[in-house]
Amino acid sequence: MSILPFKSKIGQEQILKISPFKEVIKPTVPHKHAGYFELIVLSDGAGEHVIDDITYEINPPMIFFLKPGQTHCWNFTRIPKGYVVLFKEELLDAQLLALVYQLNILIDVQDSRAYMQLLALFHEEYAQTQTEVPVLMAYMRLLLEKTAALSGKDPKPPANALYYQFKSLLHITDAGAKNVKDYADELNISTHQLIQVCREANGKTPSMMLTERLLLEAKTLLSATDHPIKEIAHVLHFTDTSHFVKFFKTNTNLTPGAYRELSQSRH
Repeated sequence: MSILPFKSKIGQEQILKISPFKEVIKPTVPHKHAGYFELIVLSDGAGEHVIDDITYEINPPMIFFLKPGQTHCWNFTRIPKGYVVLFKEELLDAQLLALVYQLNILIDVQDSRAYMQLLALFHEEYAQTQTEVPVLMAYMRLLLEKTAALSGKDPKPPANALYYQFKSLLHITDAGAKNVKDYADELNISTHQLIQVCREANGKTPSMMLTERLLLEAKTLLSATDHPIKEIAHVLHFTDTSHFVKFFKTNTNLTPGAYRELSQSRH
C-alpha cells in the first residue's frame, strides 16, 4: 500500500468530468489519483508543479497530462486559470488509448486561443445535462487529437490491446507488489506472450518496465516524503533494506540517502 495519499475528483460511476481549474493559491501535498487520466490546461498562473520526482515551472499557456497512479503536487504563486478534464480508460477505444499513452507529461501551447475555445465549448456541452453521450465523445476525441498534435508527435498505430492492459495494470498496482508472471496470469496469457507483446510495442521486456516503474516510485517517495528508507523499502515490497539499497544504486549510481539529499537540495 502506498504511503502517499490518494485523492479522487471523479465519482465512481462517472467516466468523464470537465470543470474549470480552481482559482485559488493553496499548496497541495504530494498525492496520487487512481483510476483515471487527468488533462490539465492552464491559461494563467505561476509557480511549480511537481510530478513524480520532477519539478516543472508553471508558465502558461501549457498542458499537463497525468496517467493513473502518478504522484503530483502544486505550489502556485499566482492564481491559476484553466480547465481540468478527467476521464477513465473505459471511455477510450483502442486508437485513443494508444494516443493517450504516447502523450507527454508537459505540452507547451504556443497559440492557445483555438484550443481554449474548444475546451470552453466542451465544458458548455458537458454542463448541459441533456447533452447526449456521443456528442461528448466527439468532443473528447477531438480534444485528445488536438492535444497530440500540439505535442508535435505523430501517434503510432495502436499496439496489441494486451500491451495497454499491462500498462494500465502497472499504473494502478503498488510498485513491487507483483512480478511478470503475476501480471501475465492476470491477463490470462503466458509470460512468453507478455514478453512478445511488450517487445513488439516498445522494444522493452516486461521486467524492464517493472524496474522502471519501481525505480520511479522509489525516487518519488524519497523526494516527496521524509519517511525512513527502511519504511520505503518495505512499502516497495523489498524483504530487506539492503536489497533496496542495492537495487537503487545499481540503477542510479546513488544510494537512496544520497538521492534524497540531492533531490532536497534542488528545492
